[in-house]
Amino acid sequence: MPVMDEFKEERLALKNGTPKQKLAYFWDYYKWPTIIAVIGVIVIVSFIRQIVTHKDTALYALLLNGSAKNYLAGEADYTKAFAEYAGIDEEKYQILYDTSVHVGMGSADEYNSVQKLMVYIAAGELDVMVSDSNSLLKYAYQENFQDLRDFLTEEQQKKYADSFYYIDLAVTREHEAANEANDYDYVPVYGDPRHPEDMEDPVPAGVFLPRDCSLFKDFSFPEGELAAGVMINTKHPEAASKYIDFLMNAESGSSD
Repeated sequence: MPVMDEFKEERLALKNGTPKQKLAYFWDYYKWPTIIAVIGVIVIVSFIRQIVTHKDTALYALLLNGSAKNYLAGEADYTKAFAEYAGIDEEKYQILYDTSVHVGMGSADEYNSVQKLMVYIAAGELDVMVSDSNSLLKYAYQENFQDLRDFLTEEQQKKYADSFYYIDLAVTREHEAANEANDYDYVPVYGDPRHPEDMEDPVPAGVFLPRDCSLFKDFSFPEGELAAGVMINTKHPEAASKYIDFLMNAESGSSD
């Protein structure tokens, strides 16, 4: 029997067939075109939704080695207080608190975290980095943070001078010289970030946060004092400056 005659008979049988037979026929002949079409629609809708709902970022704060205490709460409670403090319209702008990067913690995804952080820093995605003092040390000595003498206003410098987190640029220069000389035995000796008087070339690269900082309410960090630094290539310097004020001012920074 010619193929076309078989096809006509099959269509006739399908016309008089049960709903189950019709569905089976449709699935056999149109499964992949249908799946591809559905995926295409989903992609288009998702793309349009992203365009329509996209918000510019007002501040991107990386909470290095930080963890949210209440994962079910979302970020709304974490960002509301700062948005109000800084006068940021959350209908138009988003405030990001990133707790996805964990280094030096022995986690299984540490390699990915290190790579991710390197990309973030190189791309200028981050505005502020917050972590325990020890975890912050490495990135401070890589000169990733602003010299607060150039970044903060005179009023802010006077207000936070006693809380400055210092690095010794002399150690940074020694480290660079050792790398150039391929001196693999060189081990940098970092000074105490709280004692610039013991450093050769002290630079305030961050601030130690008060123990009653509201950040402790919603996030947990490794043991030790908490400190924050403003990224050298921040895209939102004004918001970053206000965020430092927000963190240092326990009363204004309250998220209650």
